Amino acid sequence: MCGGATTGSHARERQASRAALVALAAATGALGAWLVRVRRFYRVNHSLTGPHGTLRYLFQVPPGHDLTRPSPLVVVLHGFLQSPGHQREMSRWDDLAAREGFLTVYPLGQGIPPHWDAADAGETPATRRQVDAIAALIEHLASRYPIDPDRIYASGMSNGGGLVASLVLTLPDTFAAASSVSGLYTLAPEGPAVPRPVPLIAFHGALDRIIPISGGVRRLGRQVPDARDWLDGYARHCGCTASTTEDLGACVRRTTWSGGRGDCEVVWYAFADGGHTWPGGVPLPEVITGPTLAEPDATRLSWEFFQRHPRSTDADVRGPSAPRA
Repeated sequence: MCGGATTGSHARERQASRAALVALAAATGALGAWLVRVRRFYRVNHSLTGPHGTLRYLFQVPPGHDLTRPSPLVVVLHGFLQSPGHQREMSRWDDLAAREGFLTVYPLGQGIPPHWDAADAGETPATRRQVDAIAALIEHLASRYPIDPDRIYASGMSNGGGLVASLVLTLPDTFAAASSVSGLYTLAPEGPAVPRPVPLIAFHGALDRIIPISGGVRRLGRQVPDARDWLDGYARHCGCTASTTEDLGACVRRTTWSGGRGDCEVVWYAFADGGHTWPGGVPLPEVITGPTLAEPDATRLSWEFFQRHPRSTDADVRGPSAPRA
C-alpha cells in the first residue's frame, strides 16, 4: 500500500512538474516575445552627442527615395514611456512618407525613463537642453541630406506633443508647421502676435483620461489647461483674427482660427469617442488609453496641413497691416 501510494504520489509530482515546466516555458516565451518587441521599439540607428548630451534617434529614408532633390523632414516625438519604434508603428508616418516622398526622424526622449521635459516656452534648463538637441539634430541631418529648410515639421503625441509646443515657441524660424495629438498640457502663450508664428494642427479626444480635453488635473508637475483655452491663446499668439467651427458628422468637430501673421492658421479636431490615442493609427490597449478612432486620421490630416504651410518668407510674415521698408 505504502509503496503503491508512493509510486502514485511520485507520478502526480512528475505530472505537476511537467505542467509547471510547460507553464514556465509558456510564460518565458511570452516574456521573451514581449522583450523582443520592447527591444525593437527602443532600437535606434543613430546618435548625436554635443553640449545638449547624447540624443539617440531613428532616421528613415523611404526605399527608392530621390536624394538628389530637397526633401521635407518630419520630426516625430513619442509620448511618455514610449519610444521611437512605438511612435513609428502607431502613427504610420513612414507609410505616408514612402507614398509622399519625405524623410522622418524619431528622437528618443532624453529623460529616464524615456520622456521629454516639455515646459512652457522652453524656459527651464532641461527643456532648453532638449530643444537645443532637436535643433542640433536638424542641423546635423541637413548637413548630410538634401533637406528643404522651408519644409521642416514637428509632430508629437502626448508628452511629445508637449515638446512640440516648446519647439514652435522657441524655434519659430526652424519649423514651418507642427501637429500635436493629446499634447496640450503646457501653459498657452499669451500676449501679442509674434513676427513668425508657426501654424499648428491639434487633435484631442473627449474620452482622454490622461490629458483630459477640459483640463483640471495635474500631469507632469503642472495643471492641465482646457484644450480650447490653450488653442485660443495660441491663436492670439499667431495673430489670428477669425475662427469658425463646423461639425464633421456626429462625433468630430473642427475649429479653425485664421488670418494670422504670414497666413498662419490653427486647426483643432475634437472628437467625442476618442481616448488618449493616435486617431487613425494602431490602437493602444483600450483599458489604459480609451478607444482609438479610425477617423480623423491624424497623420494624413497633419501632412495635408503641412503641405499648405511651407515656412513663410520674411515678406510673408509682415502681414497686410505691417509697415514696409
